[in-house]
Amino acid sequence: MGAPFLKGEGLNCTFGGIRAVADIDVSIGARDLLCVIGPNGAGKSTLAGLLSGAITPGEGELVLAGERVTGRPMYEFCRRGVVRKFQGTNVFLAMSVRDNLIVAGHGVAKYRPGPMPDPDAVLDEIGLSGEADQCATTLPHGQRQWLEIGMAMMCQPSLLVLDEPVAGLSGSESQRLVRLVHRLRERCAVMVIEHDLSFVEALQCEIWVMHRGQIMRRGSYADIARDEEIRSIYLGQGARHAAH
Repeated sequence: MGAPFLKGEGLNCTFGGIRAVADIDVSIGARDLLCVIGPNGAGKSTLAGLLSGAITPGEGELVLAGERVTGRPMYEFCRRGVVRKFQGTNVFLAMSVRDNLIVAGHGVAKYRPGPMPDPDAVLDEIGLSGEADQCATTLPHGQRQWLEIGMAMMCQPSLLVLDEPVAGLSGSESQRLVRLVHRLRERCAVMVIEHDLSFVEALQCEIWVMHRGQIMRRGSYADIARDEEIRSIYLGQGARHAAH
């Protein structure tokens, strides 16, 4: 097994005296697919922020592709291939759908190893070819989710972090996203933060369960679902697909 693409050791993060992330060690390989679950306030998005450079850890070290990157700005993480889709949508509303992709790709093109992806190919992959020339402000929320995922794809990620990507998507769209995530895994590592446990189960990947700033369990969905402590804390008295 080769060295991990991204490794974090002893990561801690405190906000106003509250430890949002407490002594976490993580290792993500070049083609890993994993999903982080837990209730609101468990530290999931804070962990994503630490791993993507949006938040600097109070303690701990981050090593990216063999290079120490602790404390470096987020754009340096992105240039090195860590690309994050945040909660909600962040697109250029006054631009066309295609231009959103082009701008995203040009933002990191000179720092990534290969040619910038073909925006029309990405539009086809995210199902927005018919909206290519449409102004992004006219898109409904679900399609803006797809557009932001496409913008992340244009950045040629080595690690793609998706924070609640199925919010606003229909059931059929969620299943389509499952298929896209598995295709993306052939190109890069993917880390998903999600509340929708039907989507999590469909991903069929390693699960990290966060609780009070720590990763309390790691395992398959089946292993997690059988864990009585997790079922009582996260799944609402054993309700298998309850939202957190």
